[in-house]
Amino acid sequence: MDINSKLNGIATDLVLEKAMKDKLEAAEREIQRQEEQEELEQKQKREKGEDEDDDLEDLLNDEEAEKIIRKMKDARLKDFEDANEKTKVQQGRPLFPGEYREIVEEEFLPYVTKNKFAVCHFYHPDFERCKIVDKHLQLISKEHPEAKFITINSDKAPFFVNKLAIRVLPTICLFKDGILVDQIVGFEELGARDDFPTVDLARRIVKSGVIQARRREEDVAFKMNKGGKKGGNDSDDDD
Repeated sequence: MDINSKLNGIATDLVLEKAMKDKLEAAEREIQRQEEQEELEQKQKREKGEDEDDDLEDLLNDEEAEKIIRKMKDARLKDFEDANEKTKVQQGRPLFPGEYREIVEEEFLPYVTKNKFAVCHFYHPDFERCKIVDKHLQLISKEHPEAKFITINSDKAPFFVNKLAIRVLPTICLFKDGILVDQIVGFEELGARDDFPTVDLARRIVKSGVIQARRREEDVAFKMNKGGKKGGNDSDDDD
């Protein structure tokens, strides 16, 4: 790996580390905001209660009020814990070998950082070329269990779209040990045509080192040798 690749790897690693830190800090700020909001609401209730002491005494005593408030807090805490547990279960579910799965933004870091190799397709639901990439990645994922294949809606993952400097869709991000090592942007490297064969995309991912060539046609050397032959034609590669 040359010095530029190393520097790019280090820079990307720092970006992902900063992204994780930003996410944690954002979660802490949200919890603090909720606590401050709850404290403010309680203060307002107490102030209101002071103005209506006579009415409150007719309805309930301090002990009963405390029980009600405690029940409300317990119910809110349980809702928060249930939602948190649901997120953990969802994030913790491993991809099955050969599975190509859509994820949400909260799942991105766990899948990318906890797997040796990961292929992530950033897509837009209205873009036809993104659907073409989906079709090819579904086929490639079945033959390459050594990598995790995921896709994410770019509109619902603005944080990572910004961090990874994604400007064109579709963009396929290729990761090793949580470090971005390569990107396939649009179809320029795939012949700039919509009907490129699946093996062309597989060969391009092999070139990045994120998957290994399983067939002779996927080997980069095969592409070079074939291109050097007179009358060579890529369209003979099977989908």
